[in-house]
Amino acid sequence: MYAIIWSPIAKTSYIEILKFLEENWTSKEIEYFISRTERLVKLISQNPNLFQYSINSDTFRCLVVPHVSLFYRLKNENIELLVFWDNRKDPKKLII
Repeated sequence: MYAIIWSPIAKTSYIEILKFLEENWTSKEIEYFISRTERLVKLISQNPNLFQYSINSDTFRCLVVPHVSLFYRLKNENIELLVFWDNRKDPKKLII
């Protein structure tokens, strides 16, 4: 298993998405998002090449829920979570 490192941006973007869910959705959706994230992070730690790879940015993209993707990269023997991205946003604003 690879060690998981949360970047400051990943932590911030995760919290922002949780806040959005709290304001606009029910606790059921929040719990689903949290449990799905935990499950996917565990899968990533076991097999980091499982999800879509971008050669241009040297990152992987994992769809957490239809509107949110998690971007991460392999860094030495670790996996660095980079950002949770709202897929409805302009992709040109995504900086990895």
